[in-house]
Amino acid sequence: MISTCVACGGDSLAPLLDVGAVPAVVGAYWPSADAAVSAPNGELRLTVCRDCSHVSNAAFDPALIEYDGSYENSLHFSPSFQRYADALAERLIARYDVRGKTVLEIGSGKGEFLKLLCDKGGNTGRGYDPTYDGESDAADVTFVRDLYPLDGTGEPFDFLVCRHVLEHLEHPHEMLTGLRKGCADASTRVYLEVPNGAFTMSPSGQWDLIYPHVSYFTSASLKCLVERSGFEVLAEGTAFDGEFLYVEAAPGDASSERGQLAGSAEVAALIRHAESFATTYRATVDDWRKRLALGAIPQQRQAALWGAGAKGTTFANAVGRESRLAFVVDLNPRKWGSYLPGTGQVISAPADLRGAGVDTVVITNATYLQEVCDELATLGIGAEVVCV
Repeated sequence: MISTCVACGGDSLAPLLDVGAVPAVVGAYWPSADAAVSAPNGELRLTVCRDCSHVSNAAFDPALIEYDGSYENSLHFSPSFQRYADALAERLIARYDVRGKTVLEIGSGKGEFLKLLCDKGGNTGRGYDPTYDGESDAADVTFVRDLYPLDGTGEPFDFLVCRHVLEHLEHPHEMLTGLRKGCADASTRVYLEVPNGAFTMSPSGQWDLIYPHVSYFTSASLKCLVERSGFEVLAEGTAFDGEFLYVEAAPGDASSERGQLAGSAEVAALIRHAESFATTYRATVDDWRKRLALGAIPQQRQAALWGAGAKGTTFANAVGRESRLAFVVDLNPRKWGSYLPGTGQVISAPADLRGAGVDTVVITNATYLQEVCDELATLGIGAEVVCV
């Protein structure tokens, strides 16, 4: 149970939304329908911090989560995401002169982004991630299938990247303060990226309410965490159509803004936004359950869910196993033939929709709308694409 704010350290947590039981792991896929349906669940009970606006799952139990080689969360099979990653790597290299440097990535996944930074900037990279299951084919990039040591014994670095990791941690402050020890000197630069909690807490983003995310950072709570962990914020903003928050930082002195944040106009507005979302969440889920119920779609029509990632898994489980989602497809071939946790639907390739009579394709992220339409046109499938 989480009783103090993981971002600012305060104890002014208030109940926000009880989502109930959800799949505990949404980045691992199962070898059979029975195993997928029997996958463990966890309780999702959100609280909001009255001091810094941070939202977290008070019921989080780390014993339900295991990150190993079966965890698959890569988005790089999407052309839209690949363009974003390419542009981000080029921007960071240009802004901070990340050339010929030592780059450390925490939570490097399958290594795609670290390889980009090293290839484009002539850097030497080292990635830490317990889910890594490959072998690096680049002499200048190595991967460690483990966690980075936070006691100061890890190798120093010039540039640190940590993307979509902090939200998974019970104690992100401890990790950041540990990473602060590894900064080579005052010239070290840091790039941190997390899901944007304000975006998640909206009808179009709510399918990213997932159990592995302990935290839903707001702009205020992310900055507060970073500064009290010993970093100076150089730049901050949103990215990927507002879906992500980022902070660019340098080594600084640990400080706390909690007293200044509490009662500020920014925090008050973010709290109101979260509370407003909590009142509409159920209505949105109920609406889509009705629209995709067996009786709501003519018998001869078939619907498919495009995307078997976190959002797709959440949506499929929210509308239930009895919905008219006859197919689940994904661009990532590593997922094909496995089964979606909770609902037990098999994950197929988009090409498998040919001749399947699918006339409605559901997507959970509007950012991918054009690429899905383009892929369907290439496959000769004239289905209507609906963004939930």
